[in-house]
Amino acid sequence: MNRPLQWMLAAIMTICGIHNSKAQTADDTVYVFKADQPNAAYYLPAPPDTASLIFIDDMAQWQWGKKMRATKRGKQADRESLWLPDIMRTIMAEVLELDTISDEKTPALSRLLVKTYHTGEQSTAAAKKQYMRRRPFQQMNDSLWATYDTDFLRTNGSFPSGHASFGWATALVFAEMWPALQDTILRRGIQFGENRVITGAHWQSDVIAGLLCASASIARAHTNPCLEQDIQAARAEYARIKGIAIPDNAFAIEDDIPHGELILNYPVDTFSARFICDLQMYWNNKPVRDTKRGKTAEEEAEYSVAMMQKIMGEAIGITITDTETPAITRLISYVLDKSSDTADHLKLLRFRKRPFVQLGEPSSVPGNDENEQGKSSFPSGHTNLGWAEALVMAEVVPERQDEILRRGYEYGYNRIIVGYHWYTDVEATRPLASALVARLHADPEFRLMIKTAREEYETVTGRIIIENSKMEQRK
Repeated sequence: MNRPLQWMLAAIMTICGIHNSKAQTADDTVYVFKADQPNAAYYLPAPPDTASLIFIDDMAQWQWGKKMRATKRGKQADRESLWLPDIMRTIMAEVLELDTISDEKTPALSRLLVKTYHTGEQSTAAAKKQYMRRRPFQQMNDSLWATYDTDFLRTNGSFPSGHASFGWATALVFAEMWPALQDTILRRGIQFGENRVITGAHWQSDVIAGLLCASASIARAHTNPCLEQDIQAARAEYARIKGIAIPDNAFAIEDDIPHGELILNYPVDTFSARFICDLQMYWNNKPVRDTKRGKTAEEEAEYSVAMMQKIMGEAIGITITDTETPAITRLISYVLDKSSDTADHLKLLRFRKRPFVQLGEPSSVPGNDENEQGKSSFPSGHTNLGWAEALVMAEVVPERQDEILRRGYEYGYNRIIVGYHWYTDVEATRPLASALVARLHADPEFRLMIKTAREEYETVTGRIIIENSKMEQRK
């Protein structure tokens, strides 16, 4: 097949995919209605422009992506440029070691996949329209490269990445569906998003934002009971096909946390072109320490249940204490414990010097440097905690999801300001937090904790949280 014909076929498939997405949304075949999606333009910073320091990282990764095109990974990126649920069917069938995922042979798995795909896909729509960022191939005066990428991309914003979002959303939900394969599933989800850097369709910062959109969207999706019902049906179907018996306590988390070393890339080192961005972000944020924002970052260097009670309480608009909100406090404490386990495990395996140690300078946290200088900068434990807590609390109080997610994001960014973590460490850690939250959701005890915390919030505030399944009736 010649290339013009490939492009024409891809365009037709893309258009069909768009119409199919709209039709399915109207038929309630997503887990989150468009109007209820978290607003990425609120809880995330605006995309970097060409004068931004983060654009240095975008450029370094763009160059990496072009070098990868002639490799096996480049061929994978080309194949996976398809913008349809079919590509996720292929990937998830491969990971789950199934011949296929289809409506005919695996109806429960297929239903879960398609609804998750469209939920993740829609999570980027509002921010794309607002920012209309130019894509790398446009900015760099390149031609379209991947087989299924068409001129449609020129009129569809680059930030956030839709591929990264629907790919990561699918990975998160399928990791929850079958935790025994979580690391493999989630690794493929990360790679699927990164493929868009290789094709030249997205910048690195677009991909990072797409991953966060997906995790936020799936947090909201968990307020819809249909998601849990579909996960249970897909799990039963998969177990039946593979001939696996599922014990009653099979999905209790115990020590079965996601393994970051199998999911994330290695941390950036001083030989990498990306280290230039890390250095520049460190120097650029040093003056911020003398501002109100810097003082907040210093104050929030505390890693504790009390700090999470304060931050999440401010975002939700209530006072969270051990005595007044015991269920919410118990949930916060539980997430903190599991977040610590996840981050500490990876710190031991992927040690990286902290910025203030690498550069021989003090941080802005008084009296804490001696205790922290021997600890790894990768991953950021605070970022892992802040984003995990935000995803969980956004599910508990969906009406405040944007404020909660924004505070969770800022809590991680604080670590760049105080000099305890490099920019790329912080950005790499939030997907690890969403992986943890996916694993927690597989545990019935955790889901009960969410339900109890929501009921407590309703009691304390007198507000009734309306589930997604009922929201169409409200509009």
